[in-house]
Amino acid sequence: MHCYPCAEQGVNQPAVALCRSCSAGLCLEHLRETADMFAAGHILESCHHDTWGASKTGRTGAVDR
Repeated sequence: MHCYPCAEQGVNQPAVALCRSCSAGLCLEHLRETADMFAAGHILESCHHDTWGASKTGRTGAVDR
């Protein structure tokens, strides 16, 4: 599994954990950023990873038109 925020930027970074809000894969850097957000009391109804955008491409990788 790769880090979701890194993959959005075109970087293949291995995930070391999952976001506790949306289950997105996170590398160590993004895990720390997310943990800092939750530790600071910024617990939201949803996190900032916006994994719903991943559904814009089907499982085959084809872009929906």
